[in-house]
Amino acid sequence: MTQSVHRAVETLMFVADRPRSVGEVADQLGVHSTTALRILHALHSWRLLDRRPNGTYRLGAAVMELGQRALESIDIRDVALPFMRDLNQATGETVHLAILENSHVVFIEKIESQHPVRMYSRIGLIAPLHCTGVSKAILAHLSTAERDALIDAADLTEYTQHTLTTPDALRADLELTRYRGFAVDEQEHELGIRCVAAPLMHADGRVAGSLSVSAPGVRVSKRRLMEFVAPLQQAVKGAEAELGRQPG
Repeated sequence: MTQSVHRAVETLMFVADRPRSVGEVADQLGVHSTTALRILHALHSWRLLDRRPNGTYRLGAAVMELGQRALESIDIRDVALPFMRDLNQATGETVHLAILENSHVVFIEKIESQHPVRMYSRIGLIAPLHCTGVSKAILAHLSTAERDALIDAADLTEYTQHTLTTPDALRADLELTRYRGFAVDEQEHELGIRCVAAPLMHADGRVAGSLSVSAPGVRVSKRRLMEFVAPLQQAVKGAEAELGRQPG
């Protein structure tokens, strides 16, 4: 690493603790104040530092933007897959990972049930917002404004007699989902299929996606489905911890 790059990085790390003056930066780097000022000006020009009215410098908006991009660049599938395998082993049923893309929830990873009788799904399939566990787990943990915008724009198609087809009914279900920490699809999208899902959260409180366990109702009763909640939440907890350890 060249000396100039080293000094710039050291300055950023030093300022990260709290706002620093030109003199403090010069002392930290062991350079003359004019050299420190030149480094600070360069970092400021790239919006990596922000100059306060009192003349001190703090981290700038570009640092936050870079951190956000780093988080978003993490492939959540790589993070979640080991925990999905554990969840599949614990339940014997189909495990899905889904994310929100614009106004759609999309399945991006799947581990098949260990049983010959299983639900149909595929990676890349769009999950309806109002009647699938993965979608409701995500919706419930969005901001009120984001959630309302998606609900208002959603086509609340009735897939079965159990489907929630009004905004009020959906909002009530999402409130319950948020309160208990997991969503339930009780044959709302497909007759004979039950599902329980939980959100995957970033450390800053944003929704990263959701994990679910789905099974045919002929094999899994409502009571048995609730027994999947504990291993589901354990898988989510593990994936979230790993997600928080990724570079960012």
